[in-house]
Amino acid sequence: MTDTTIRKSVFLGVDKARVWDFLTKREHLNIWFHPPQEDLAEGKDYLLTSQKDGDRMCWGKVLEARPHDYMKWDFTVGPLNGTMTTVEWQLEAAPGGTRLTLIHSGLPESGEGYGLVMALDKGWHGFLLNLHGLD
Repeated sequence: MTDTTIRKSVFLGVDKARVWDFLTKREHLNIWFHPPQEDLAEGKDYLLTSQKDGDRMCWGKVLEARPHDYMKWDFTVGPLNGTMTTVEWQLEAAPGGTRLTLIHSGLPESGEGYGLVMALDKGWHGFLLNLHGLD
């Protein structure tokens, strides 16, 4: 069986509550990821748009939100043609800050879909790097 799940962790020099704000608050998501219409909250649909032109970038629904510890999204982008994947965020206290882990599952397992997996992997890598240095 092929596993195309993306798993990434970063260590950030701020506490879990601050990291949570960057994952859920409109004004913070706008800085490191894509701007949403409103804050992200459990049970709510979300739409994140391009900072450049306002085009739709990714969308879905916040399935679960346990403040400062865990959040789970339904997640899709245009190239997935409406197929929903799952993005999970895990926040763990670390000495001097927080370890943030992203798990993106439900991605294509075919050779034809591998280019999309690589593009998403590269995208997540860059977005998580954007969180470094935020306070």
